[in-house]
Amino acid sequence: MESYEPDQYMKPHGDEGILVIEEMNDEHRYIGDFALECVDVDEKAKVIDLGCGGGVNIERFLELTKNNVDGLDYSDVAVAQSIKRNQNAVDNNKCNVICADVTDMPIEDDSYDLATAFSTIFFWPNLTETFKEVLRIVKPGGEFMIAQGTDGTNPLDEEWIDTIKGINVYTADELESYLLEAGFKSVEIFKKEGTYLLVVIGKK
Repeated sequence: MESYEPDQYMKPHGDEGILVIEEMNDEHRYIGDFALECVDVDEKAKVIDLGCGGGVNIERFLELTKNNVDGLDYSDVAVAQSIKRNQNAVDNNKCNVICADVTDMPIEDDSYDLATAFSTIFFWPNLTETFKEVLRIVKPGGEFMIAQGTDGTNPLDEEWIDTIKGINVYTADELESYLLEAGFKSVEIFKKEGTYLLVVIGKK
């Protein structure tokens, strides 16, 4: 991992932020390979990627559904890079990338069949309340998929946790508890054998 300012992973900014987003895209793509094995994406599904970073998984979901795939990030640099990566879909009104905070999203209730979060909830405040906000924008019967490169049990986590500002790492059991407290009806947990990859899916 390159050495960046401690707050760059929480909210990429400036020229250095673009480099961080490129690194994020590589991680999000790697995690996405496993995550897409854990969820069924209907071709009619409307999807939003929360904390979308550089938009690599927006791009992937656009290949799986004929419906809109949107993104949201509170970093204007991330929003710009996501739009750039998915410019054709944006131009054709198949993708809208919003600059906003996940704790208070300018999105109508029951808007999406699937909301996703790739290696981003580490930085979300008050998970129960923030997950309630995600629940609000997911349609009845829809899903919220959390995908991350660690399940909270990797002894090497401390090496990078100490260098990144505002980060918290959660176990599968902790995430399940937060999702259920927020109002999701059920939770599925997937772990990739031989790795620390974790996918947790809350169903509304």
